[in-house]
Amino acid sequence: MRYLILLCLLASFNVFSETSLWRVSKGKSELFIGGTIHVLSANDYPLPVEFERAYKMSDQIVFETDLAAMARPEVQQQLLQRVMYKKGQSLKNAISKQTYQALAEHSVSVGLDMNALDQFKPPMVILTLVMAELQRLGMTESGVDDYFNQKAIAEAKSLGALESLQVQLNVIENMGKGHEDEMIMSTIAEMKELPMVMGDMKRAWRTGNTKILEEIGISPMKLDYPELYQSLLVNRNNAWVPKIEALLATPEVEFVLVGALHLVANEGVISKLRALGYRVELF
Repeated sequence: MRYLILLCLLASFNVFSETSLWRVSKGKSELFIGGTIHVLSANDYPLPVEFERAYKMSDQIVFETDLAAMARPEVQQQLLQRVMYKKGQSLKNAISKQTYQALAEHSVSVGLDMNALDQFKPPMVILTLVMAELQRLGMTESGVDDYFNQKAIAEAKSLGALESLQVQLNVIENMGKGHEDEMIMSTIAEMKELPMVMGDMKRAWRTGNTKILEEIGISPMKLDYPELYQSLLVNRNNAWVPKIEALLATPEVEFVLVGALHLVANEGVISKLRALGYRVELF
């Protein structure tokens, strides 16, 4: 399982592409759905004109969760309480000696403080490793979701969310549960591949090659970790589709932005909407 791909395509990061935007309609009702990945480089801007057009044509911008609330100090503190060990506990006692040693060696090589990492549970350790590497690669710009969130706030445009903060926090807290050692070892081993992985993902989206995204992101997770696939993707997709249908029942036009893997493959949001009889076309 390539955890780097999973992390880069799910709720932790957000990049755009010229072909990751769909118009969904039935009768006179319509909305837009865009796929995202969360950290960009300066070269990824400006965003494609299609995204700006969809934004201008929309009355409300809908994200996975309330991004402004997610950034509040009290919510960040709540997240830290979930991903940090209580006094007397540590990462060292939660993973194997081999995994801990590999993590310690990797941390030294990239300048991370192992004493600080030792306080974090595996999901936060993994996110810290990946974000540090992305920053080293110069991918420090805001992602599409944050860009449009700030733009909508500045222009007093209505905002919406598909799931509560608690659901989003649960996703982060339980990521890879039961596979902690493998998740850490896999991420360390694949770290050198991150530039190539990000490049492959962008090219796949720019050419509209959702099959490639399915091959590198969906298929391995579905085969190797079916429980993870079910909890991170399928269950959330199933919960979101009725909410998207409810949005389509309103006279307003919405622009929905969610993680890229939620939109591809047979159990993705796009396929589910097509199966329900909605017209779905690239915008």
